[in-house]
Amino acid sequence: MTTLEPENKGLPPQEKQTIKSVSIPSHKIIDGNVHYVVQVQGAFNAWCVLKRYSAFEEAHKEFMDSFKTSFPSGAVFPPKKLKLFQSHTSPEFIEERRVLLENYLRKLVAVKNLAQHSILTGFLTRGKQKLEVKEKQETMPEDVEITDVSIPATRIMSDHVLYQVDLANDKKRKTYSKWCVLKRFTQIWEMDQKLRASLADDIDALMTLPPAPQRKAKLLHDHMDPSFIESRRILLENYLKKLIKCHVAIRSLIVLEFLGVQ
Repeated sequence: MTTLEPENKGLPPQEKQTIKSVSIPSHKIIDGNVHYVVQVQGAFNAWCVLKRYSAFEEAHKEFMDSFKTSFPSGAVFPPKKLKLFQSHTSPEFIEERRVLLENYLRKLVAVKNLAQHSILTGFLTRGKQKLEVKEKQETMPEDVEITDVSIPATRIMSDHVLYQVDLANDKKRKTYSKWCVLKRFTQIWEMDQKLRASLADDIDALMTLPPAPQRKAKLLHDHMDPSFIESRRILLENYLKKLIKCHVAIRSLIVLEFLGVQ
């Protein structure tokens, strides 16, 4: 997690502000509406703002009009979804939207000209609040088999997508410290279901697992669409990163065998 410097007095004028980094570590439900907690690190200080999805949606339209050709291709904005079909306050829905909005902002901030643009800095400074950082100290056992995971790429097949899962164990010799496996979304989802079934009698352990990756009906979503594939890649990477930090999961043979631990 990025360490943020606390806010100092003497914030420079908005037009001189530069966004160095941004994250959305959590959310708050206020009056039944989800507000995402956006933590921002500027050139001289740090702060946070609360933003509803509707504010992101409005800002996205403005960004698209203003940035045009300079808009980064990897900045996939999560589409609006009707409440009629899914609760917008379910843990799974909130986590999915949080991850995608965070990736979206990070892609924008990674472009220097956009990170300094008054439209983006204005969005990330309106309603700014004092930053209260409550970092969790996550300590993992010394003998874990996986210390890092990422999904840097995908392989498009004729009728499905394979996700390249890169894994590492920095406690092993360099020759054996890195490997990769190729998995379809369905395989990852089935592994998750199998893991949850194995913990059905241990509610406390079950509650420590990250929200399961969400299935999407092919009737409503084109699973071969580039934006859909990129969104799913981001979400699956986030899920696996959280999974290997879960003490119950990282000890499970279901997870270890699935991720190719020999």
